[in-house]
Amino acid sequence: MKRDIIGIPLSDIAPAWRSSTPTPADQLADLGRRGPFVSDFRDYNYDENFAKLVNGKRIVYVCPSPHLRGKKMGSWIDSHDLVVRVNQSFHMTEELWEDYGKRTDILMNCLNINKINALRQNMEFARSLKYIVCPMVSMWDIQRVHDFLDEVGTPWHNVCDGYLFKVFKEVGTTCNTGLMGIITLLNYEIESVHVTGMTFFNMNTFGEVYYDKYHKEAIKNGNFRESRKNIPNFSDLRIDIHQQIPQINYFHKMIYFHYGKKLSLDSYLQENFKKTIGLVKRK
Repeated sequence: MKRDIIGIPLSDIAPAWRSSTPTPADQLADLGRRGPFVSDFRDYNYDENFAKLVNGKRIVYVCPSPHLRGKKMGSWIDSHDLVVRVNQSFHMTEELWEDYGKRTDILMNCLNINKINALRQNMEFARSLKYIVCPMVSMWDIQRVHDFLDEVGTPWHNVCDGYLFKVFKEVGTTCNTGLMGIITLLNYEIESVHVTGMTFFNMNTFGEVYYDKYHKEAIKNGNFRESRKNIPNFSDLRIDIHQQIPQINYFHKMIYFHYGKKLSLDSYLQENFKKTIGLVKRK
């Protein structure tokens, strides 16, 4: 197995595990006892067909943070070769086009049962995509995930659980779909990926994370419950599983190795990771 993740060397000693789930090694051992599942750490399972779509392309990676409201970046977002969105389940509505763009070419989706149900209610959207990528652990749900993706009929790629647990061990927690999607893309010979609308839940301070329309759609599709000021409940976000600080720490490493090469960031991320960006510029 390679001693790196997207060119970032593995730590001599992995960080302490910060998640309510068992450690990656224990989860893999459990999978091995349960049946014909992946039971060891593995390198990334490169998808040749996905490579044909993304290699050499300028990609914009759009998450739904409210800090994009009023910036009128929609046309610029849509000007990229490929537009990737995270855990989306519907076409962008017209009132959002000016700030968030209208296109969705590639969907990064964890495809848990709520996300599958939401997409099943919006099959026209799912079938309009160029690719669906599942950059999260499938484990014993793998057959349900594959059956659903085959039902949709859109080309798809499921990232190997062995690779995901390799990443989780190195990060120190179970990553969010958003971070794993970026790591997935950086395994390919893309020209660039610009990340926007991603905040690590407002750098782990939360606040008004989701813009109104997205939150309403998420509630309608069973992803979140109604809450004050459209702030999802911690129990819905499962922060006990997806700790944000270890992911923020690892994103510093990703910036150090990839910023100014394949990776670029919007103004929010530039401001919150400016010290690391400064180190990159002084290299």
